[in-house]
Amino acid sequence: MSVYKMPEINLAKETFYRSIPYKVYLKSIGSTVEHTHDYMQIWYVLSGSCEHVINNSPMPLTRGDIFVLPPFVNHQISRINESCVEIIGCEFLTSFISEDVLNYGKWVFLFDFTYIEPFLVSNEKVKPRLHLSGKVQTKVEELMGSMLHEYENELKYYEINIKADLLKLLAIIAREYDKNDDAENGDLIEKYRESVNKAIDFINNNYTQKIYIEDVSKIAMTSQTYFCYIFKQITGKTVIEYINSLRMNKIIDLLRNSTKSISEICFECGFNDLAYFNKSFKKETGISPRSFRVMSRPIK
Repeated sequence: MSVYKMPEINLAKETFYRSIPYKVYLKSIGSTVEHTHDYMQIWYVLSGSCEHVINNSPMPLTRGDIFVLPPFVNHQISRINESCVEIIGCEFLTSFISEDVLNYGKWVFLFDFTYIEPFLVSNEKVKPRLHLSGKVQTKVEELMGSMLHEYENELKYYEINIKADLLKLLAIIAREYDKNDDAENGDLIEKYRESVNKAIDFINNNYTQKIYIEDVSKIAMTSQTYFCYIFKQITGKTVIEYINSLRMNKIIDLLRNSTKSISEICFECGFNDLAYFNKSFKKETGISPRSFRVMSRPIK
């Protein structure tokens, strides 16, 4: 029977020994035990390869890869083929970014918390790797090299220069995260586009009937959550908004061109509650169905 071993905890009070809660270093690493820390960590791979393990899911790291970890994420590095990896790493408390200072008798924020907000996510949403290339990779290497130089030499105002470079670095990584998410979302949409289109065809042909999201998601062969997400990406509307839009178009046509009563039109177009129908129609058009019918009739 195996016994779970708690991960090691690295504490800021044992890590930062200068006047600022920050450090940056260049070093070669092999494997590490599972551990966590109460500060943020960024590692950029200069050479070699390894695996970064978060939530028992390994992700290979090679040159050009970077990761940003919020506090208290359990992770470890696993060696590949006995090789070592050279990295530039930096670690800092969140207070190093979002810092209060006294200015003319008032406490103000020196730096905005939004710089680190994109990275303060739950364990399940932490990205174990982001691959950089081209100009972005060059810029990241320049910034991390600059922070390392400032930290090692401790010239006057080095703390300010480091903080400025760190803010630039976080902004660049956050932007690349967004691009990467957009690309992944695009791939997901394309993967399910054909099957979701089949579900849309079903809705177009049956919108006057009671439609359950569970049923149309089965037609698309996706979970309800995925279906609703991809459906909105493709149509620009939620499933309910799309169905109601189809129904309203049909209702408007019938009000203009048929002699059926409003209650008949209501039930024929998929509404089971006349009061709800009147409310929905007024919300969509700004007037009641009866007023719309009167206004739509040609003047004799």
